[in-house]
Amino acid sequence: MLVSEERLPVLNNVFRLMNNRASAISALSVEASLRNVRMIETPIKGSLDIDITEKSTGKGVPLAPFIVYVNNAEEFTGRCDTKGKYSYELSLKNHRSVVDVYHARKRLVEASDSLSVLWDNFNDNEIDRKLWDTFSGKSMWPGTPKAYERGNRIVFDCAATRSLAGIHTVKPVDISNGRIKAKLYSGGIVTCFISILPSTEPFQGASYNKGYDIGIWEDGGTKLFVYSGEKTVYRQRTLKANPEIIEIVLDGDTIRFLEGGSEVYSETYKPPSKLCNIYLWAHHWWYQGRGSSWADDFLFVGG
Repeated sequence: MLVSEERLPVLNNVFRLMNNRASAISALSVEASLRNVRMIETPIKGSLDIDITEKSTGKGVPLAPFIVYVNNAEEFTGRCDTKGKYSYELSLKNHRSVVDVYHARKRLVEASDSLSVLWDNFNDNEIDRKLWDTFSGKSMWPGTPKAYERGNRIVFDCAATRSLAGIHTVKPVDISNGRIKAKLYSGGIVTCFISILPSTEPFQGASYNKGYDIGIWEDGGTKLFVYSGEKTVYRQRTLKANPEIIEIVLDGDTIRFLEGGSEVYSETYKPPSKLCNIYLWAHHWWYQGRGSSWADDFLFVGG
């Protein structure tokens, strides 16, 4: 991503010329990662770890200079330690942010890395329409399913049998080498899901989507399940907890599903594209009567 021409008019032309080929010609590698993210705060905070190494040896570059930008605005500059590493307490106010880390010396960008970060702790009782769209499905019984923020979470109110409600990202994200994480709660008879679908595919519901779905169901015979396309590829008859932390991790061409920090299932990623929309949603499947589930502490980090 190019930096703002207004903020760095001299560097901008160099960035434009160098960014696309920096990693191919540079003897250096820049890796950036975000860890220990604290979702209870606004803005959220986490540790941005920078690692600058020599490609040929894998050794850290002592005192390597770097520049960090958040959404095209310079955040800070500095130098790594003697092992080519640096950690910085990063704050992210915007629910959709891009963090760029450049190794730059003498106005030349020698290598770079970029992180795409989406997050929402749903703590303001108003859905961020820049990040999310809402959707709902009809029911065979009276009632209107809907998704809304309340009590520092996104609530999926499924009014009656066969109804569903949820939210999905307004713009698709590249989930390559990414991690999706959220806290899910199943309200008894109502399941709660995280789903990922290639941006060209319509949402049709679990066991019909042409992507992946992982869901929990408090009152179901199967408490946790993973769908790969139309197939149920994993079933589990117990839950560690409800609510539970559910994660989807893309590691190269392998997709992994985690419950409470432990992997429960993995397979080779099958859809034709990793440019995907992310869905948080709930489905009232079997019984008559009103029910609701919710999600919280959504985080996606890719790049």
